Amino acid sequence: DGLPVLLYGDISFGTADIFTRFDANVAKIEAIRGGSASTMSSNSPGGIINIISKTGKKQGGSLSTTFGLDYNSFRTDFDYGTKIGEGLYFHMGGFYRAGEGVRKAGYTANNGGQFKFNLTKEFDNGYVRLYTKYLNDRAAGYLPMPMAVSGTNADPSWDNAPNFDATTGAIQSAFLSQNYGTGVNGERRRSKVSDGMHPVSSSVGFEAFFELDNDWSIRNNGRFSFNSGRFVSPFPAQLGTAADMASSFGAGSTLQYANGTSVSDNSLVARIHMFDTELNDFNNFMNDFKISKSFDNLNLTLGYFKSIQNVSMSWLWNSYLLEVNGDNGQLIDIFDAAGSALSENGLYAYGTPFWGNLHRNYDTQYNVSAPYLSMTLDATEDLTIDASIRHDNGQVSGSFAGGTSSSIDMNNDGIISAPEQNVNSIDHANATAVDYDYDYFSYSLGVNYKLQDNKAIFARISKGASAKADRILFSGLDYTDGDRINALDFISQAEVGYKQKFDRGVLYATFFQATTNEEGGFEATSNSIIENDYKSMGIELEGSYNFSDNFNLRGAVTWTDSEVDSGDNEGNTPRRQPDFIYNIIPSYSFGQESQNSIGLSLIGQSKAYAQDSNELVMPGFVMVNSFIDVAITKSLTANLSVNNLFDSIGVTESEEGSITEGQVNYLRARPLPGRSMSLALRYTF
Repeated sequence: DGLPVLLYGDISFGTADIFTRFDANVAKIEAIRGGSASTMSSNSPGGIINIISKTGKKQGGSLSTTFGLDYNSFRTDFDYGTKIGEGLYFHMGGFYRAGEGVRKAGYTANNGGQFKFNLTKEFDNGYVRLYTKYLNDRAAGYLPMPMAVSGTNADPSWDNAPNFDATTGAIQSAFLSQNYGTGVNGERRRSKVSDGMHPVSSSVGFEAFFELDNDWSIRNNGRFSFNSGRFVSPFPAQLGTAADMASSFGAGSTLQYANGTSVSDNSLVARIHMFDTELNDFNNFMNDFKISKSFDNLNLTLGYFKSIQNVSMSWLWNSYLLEVNGDNGQLIDIFDAAGSALSENGLYAYGTPFWGNLHRNYDTQYNVSAPYLSMTLDATEDLTIDASIRHDNGQVSGSFAGGTSSSIDMNNDGIISAPEQNVNSIDHANATAVDYDYDYFSYSLGVNYKLQDNKAIFARISKGASAKADRILFSGLDYTDGDRINALDFISQAEVGYKQKFDRGVLYATFFQATTNEEGGFEATSNSIIENDYKSMGIELEGSYNFSDNFNLRGAVTWTDSEVDSGDNEGNTPRRQPDFIYNIIPSYSFGQESQNSIGLSLIGQSKAYAQDSNELVMPGFVMVNSFIDVAITKSLTANLSVNNLFDSIGVTESEEGSITEGQVNYLRARPLPGRSMSLALRYTF
């Protein structure tokens, strides 16, 4: 509804999409891609997706229930809006869901819901709207999973690992249902792995718009959100045979399942780092004020954006051994050569010694002010020019702390076991001060020239930036000197395009070029600092055509030629970046009043490299999804949807960047979910 969900979109374990849900409250979605987004909001040079809620000005509502046909899922959505007085109307709605989800988690992995409400009062020259939201939901966090890869790096074969189906399996397990360790303040703490991605958000906001005399107008949009929650999910830090994994704990070490039975030397075992992160305080305040003036052929807008974003987060990770099994893998214990236990019920470390101590706590606040100016000039009847500039100024304060270890009797049995000899906790006593400023300018300049009423050409140049939050908070830097830290990523873009309307369709073609300067940021999954520059160019085609009153075809394809422009991998293609991405969406309506419809969506990409080293190839894939809507009555509709109709394997990332050719390798990768079918009944009123 016109304001950022979070001020920074890439906060580790607290990304903006975790705090966002799509439901029947949504009226429409608007998106800005590329350059003009640089000045429309803070930290948004690549684009903006704006989810806009219904207001109730159009009376009506709906009630729907969705069932998983081949997986455990139940969801109910509702919404309703209507006029309740002269110029006064409201809308409310939400959803609740529960179920295991499309992968075999071994428990109810998706559980929770959302409720939204807004109230609008219209006046002769504008309106005031109040709105609120409450979100409390849990969704499984699917991290990389075991896969078997053979062949060569250039032509690999990706397949299921033993006992693990890449499209339906999950690292989550009923046997690994909790994580027990030290809490934020050193207390004993237990978390539920079933919480997964668990946002809790309560927000209240208002929007006001008024048209004033002499073609002036003002608009103010403000919101305060109380955000907190948790991200907990098992991450496979290493895969190996039981024999190899046992030897990593010392010569003569052996493995046993937690139930006491032995583990075969050839069994595949995962070293699990439990990504258990408390989102203590992600509260924020957002306000966007703008005043506009219209002249004969010129529109000017002067605005001021203000935001205060808290980032208080604690990493409370532990280490386990787990059987690789996509359907409730069992925990595995370790014993040394003398037969002494090195673990307890699969937990071998209160911390992550395999990666070093990664217990952390961020307690920071980001105070951002951003004045901006934009103009649109109708230079002639056919030529339109728009320009905008924005200055973001950020003040960052707070602290972050690493971890420390000590001997603690965690289970109070009077004995210090092997895992209890080094229990990691947050080292608040040696916290590092954070106190720095940053600022950057963004600009955008575009022209649109109408060739005819149904065709035009356009061009744009822009420069924007995205500030970093927690991803630059790691040891070794002075966070009281803003000139010495790399807090900003910059992107410069140029676009030239053509657009045309037909009697039955539209076509857009855009050539783009971009350079990106990415400064150092910490990546938890690779336990490394990522710092690269990139350059890219490409062409995007998209369009829609109605072949008849009943048959429509939409689609888009983007070709990108991109390369790393710095460091050891200079000249290589960036990891996970395919040359082609595309979507094709045919749909057909039928029935006496075309009230029924059937359609497909084909979403695919060409091959991509797993890492910037450009060794291992992730093959191209296409996901075919399908749906059919049937009107049972005028108000009651049934929908059958099938995602990944052909149960294809589509690998989107891999932790490893190469394989040993000529043998089977076990890698940690992220495949898309397999086929899932759902049935929905929706009643509108």
